[in-house]
Amino acid sequence: MSAPTRAIGPSSLAVLLLLAGCAGGSALRVSDITPEAIPGLEQARAQSPEDATTLTRLGVAYFKADRYADARQALDSAVARDARNGIAAIYLGMATEALGDFPAARIAYQHYIDISRSGELRETARRRLALVGRHELEFSARQALAQEASLTQQPPEENTVAVMPFGYSGTNAQVAPLSRGFAQLVVTDLAKSRQIRVLERERMQAIVNELHLADSGGADPQTALRSGRLLRAARVVQGTIAEQGSDLRVDAAVVDVASTQTAASAGATDALNRLFDLEKQIVLQVFANLGIQLSDQERASIDQRPTQNLQAFLAYSRGLEAEDRGDYSGARDAFGEAAGLDPSFRAAVQGAGAAADLNIAAQQTSVQVEAVVVQNQGAEGGGGVTDDAKKDALLGALNSVNPTQTIIQNTDQGQPQTQPPPRQPGADVTNTQGTAPPTATVVIVIRRPL
Repeated sequence: MSAPTRAIGPSSLAVLLLLAGCAGGSALRVSDITPEAIPGLEQARAQSPEDATTLTRLGVAYFKADRYADARQALDSAVARDARNGIAAIYLGMATEALGDFPAARIAYQHYIDISRSGELRETARRRLALVGRHELEFSARQALAQEASLTQQPPEENTVAVMPFGYSGTNAQVAPLSRGFAQLVVTDLAKSRQIRVLERERMQAIVNELHLADSGGADPQTALRSGRLLRAARVVQGTIAEQGSDLRVDAAVVDVASTQTAASAGATDALNRLFDLEKQIVLQVFANLGIQLSDQERASIDQRPTQNLQAFLAYSRGLEAEDRGDYSGARDAFGEAAGLDPSFRAAVQGAGAAADLNIAAQQTSVQVEAVVVQNQGAEGGGGVTDDAKKDALLGALNSVNPTQTIIQNTDQGQPQTQPPPRQPGADVTNTQGTAPPTATVVIVIRRPL
């Protein structure tokens, strides 16, 4: 017996065809979306501007056509309408990254990591997030330099301290990386006081790189003041490491950015293999001269050594140096060497993993990221409507033809079945989860071991 028929208007037919196209398998297959689909998807958006799946498809198509600004607009709208839309979130991250809007890319990638189901794709997003973080520091440094005139008129942020990389003058390639390592030690220990806010070493390094001071020593007092103003830091720790015969000389000072005067100083002398003890003495004296009272717990924390192995710390310092110049492969190897010399050296172990991630992300193209998306879209749920929602929508569209009775062909028995009126169509969308020089200095003379 044949099912009764009824005339279907053009709009109803379009809905049925769209739903039929989504039926079966994943509701959103990014591998099937091409730039050629853009005109049709734009028409679909015009008809259903609030539909997150259509917006996602259009955003992906725009991205594949290298129309990143258009992709961002569509994908941003998709995420706003469906916070669990992982495909839209990760493509939004890629689109904003391609546009150079690294703060927006960071937010998009972090959002994807929070909602994703695919472990592999989440790892890909995490690596991209790490690389975007580095680019964001560089972008912020360029912005600060472009706005230098206005920044110099603004007061510094109270109790904020920045530490410059210690300049090095000498010929010993093994000792030279201490300019980074020593600065990181100071940053780590100063940050253990709750009374000051210490800026990340990487933020200062980005400013130094933008000012093209990475290889110039960079310890000129005017340089410290300029860098501090660009970062709106209240104080800047600066210093130099120089060879003096068989010894090393370390000069350090804390410059008050507002007054351009030296706010604190400290000094100590010892052998190279007591480098960590020297650094602790300096930090404690700086705290004392700044009038900061440390708790017993803070003092105990500062007294901790990252490693007892000097060679491991020198390798770690080489890793920081490589990372600062964008050589993530070299940084991975140097950090790995440090971790091998001392497996308990936590900063080295963490640095090796982070550098490995940065190295992978730096070499990964958007095409390769898309390949990972395609491989994992099944686990992500496709980013379209659920099977139940699709059935409801289809039944609802048919019911609009005959609101009292819906005829569905039984393909197994060849007989039509009469169904009661369906419930209202669902609108749920699935998860795709997916000026004056300092007045005092610190002088440290380090004797080489015999």
